Amino acid sequence: MNDPGFPGQADQQIGAVSNDPPMLAAQAAGGDLRRRGAGPRRLVLVALGCLATAAVAGAAGIAVATRGPTAAERAAAAAVAVADRWRSWPAGKIFPAKLRYGTDLLTTETATRIAISGQDGCAAAIDASLRALTSRDHCLAGLRATYLDQLQGIVYTIGVLAFPDPRDAVSFKASLRTADRRLIALRTLALAGTASGRFSDAARQVGTARASGPFVILTVAGYADGRAAAATGERRAAIFLPGAQLAAEVIGPLAAPVAVNCGSKLWSC
Repeated sequence: MNDPGFPGQADQQIGAVSNDPPMLAAQAAGGDLRRRGAGPRRLVLVALGCLATAAVAGAAGIAVATRGPTAAERAAAAAVAVADRWRSWPAGKIFPAKLRYGTDLLTTETATRIAISGQDGCAAAIDASLRALTSRDHCLAGLRATYLDQLQGIVYTIGVLAFPDPRDAVSFKASLRTADRRLIALRTLALAGTASGRFSDAARQVGTARASGPFVILTVAGYADGRAAAATGERRAAIFLPGAQLAAEVIGPLAAPVAVNCGSKLWSC
C-alpha cells in the first residue's frame, strides 16, 4: 500500500534507475567516440609499419645489388668456367697441333696431332666394360685425339672425359684403377691413310689416367705398325713414357684456374 504522505515516491525511484545522470551519459558518449576513433588509428599504425618494412627491404635489396661478389660466388663462377671449357674451347685448343715431350735419352722431341674425333660421347671413348662408370659418375663428354711421335714409331691416343665437378672425376678415376691396374681404358682413335691407321684397340700397349679439376685425361700408346700387345714378347714401357707427358700438356691449360672478372659481360657472378 502506498503512503499518501509521499506522493510520486515510487516514480522517482524508477526514474533514477532508467535515466542516466548527465555526467555518466557524457562519459558513455566519450567512450563510444574513443572506440569509433580506434579503428582509423590502428590502420594508420599498420600503414606506417608496412612503409617501414618496405624501406628496410628496399635498403637491403640495394645493398645486395650494389655489393661486390662474395668469395663463394667468385669461386662458383670460376668452377663453372673451367668445367665448361670442353664445350666452349675449339677442339684444336684442347688438343694442340704440336706437343713437346722428353725421351729416356734426355732429348726433347715433338709429337704431331694426326686426328681428332668428331664424336664427344663418353661411352664411345672408353671400353664397353667400363661404360657403366660414365653413367654413374655423370660423364658429360669424351673427347679424343691421336698423336704420332717424332720418330713416327709410336702412336698415342689422348682422351679427355668431362664431368660436372671434380668429385665425379676423382670417383671415375679411382674406379679405373680398381678395374684395370694398367689403366688401359681409352679406345684408340685411328685415321685411315695416316700413321695411326693400324692403331687398333688390340695394339694398345700401355695406358695412363689422371684426374685434374672436373676432368679425367686418359692415354693409350702402341706401335705405329699395329702389332698387338699379346704379340710383343717383351714390354718396353720406357718408350711409351711420353704418354703421361703429353697428357700433362693437354690437361694443364684445360684445368687451369681462372681469374674471375665480375665486371665483364662474359661473367655471371
